[in-house]
Amino acid sequence: LIAMAADIRVIIIKLADRLHNMRTMKAQSVEKQLEKSLETIEIYAPIAHRLGIRPIKEELEDLAIKHLDPIAYADIEESLKHHKNQREKILEEIRNRIEERLKSDMPEVRLSFQGRVKSIHGIYRKMYQQGKDYDEIYDIYAIRIITDNVADCYNILGIMHDMFRPIPNRFK
Repeated sequence: LIAMAADIRVIIIKLADRLHNMRTMKAQSVEKQLEKSLETIEIYAPIAHRLGIRPIKEELEDLAIKHLDPIAYADIEESLKHHKNQREKILEEIRNRIEERLKSDMPEVRLSFQGRVKSIHGIYRKMYQQGKDYDEIYDIYAIRIITDNVADCYNILGIMHDMFRPIPNRFK
């Protein structure tokens, strides 16, 4: 790890190599799968997180959980598949409501929207480490609103709080 820190390109190559290894883990023994998965979740995923490479971080964590707790992984994956159509419909409806309101209140502001689904590992942490049921996790789906400046961001936040009442002790 110390040698890797000297050159960011080496770290990126190591992350890409680990991601490939995790994607092709079936060729390894179960013991090796567990060892590599634990190392991935404890070392490689946090490095990707520190570097701001969220898609790599989440895929590494998800693949690690797939091997470390395959039953939980399958349960969460099935729940996500089961709710997929409902999720897409809800996200689209909410996005349309938000976009309509923001065009009305802030017509000159440039916006972009991104929908996201919480990673399997993120859901796993809440379910198995915090003892919650799938239905008790409020942030499985999310919409991000991206704007050009901080002032517009805070104005949009005020509009969001007007449209959707924040849940006490849950606002971040």
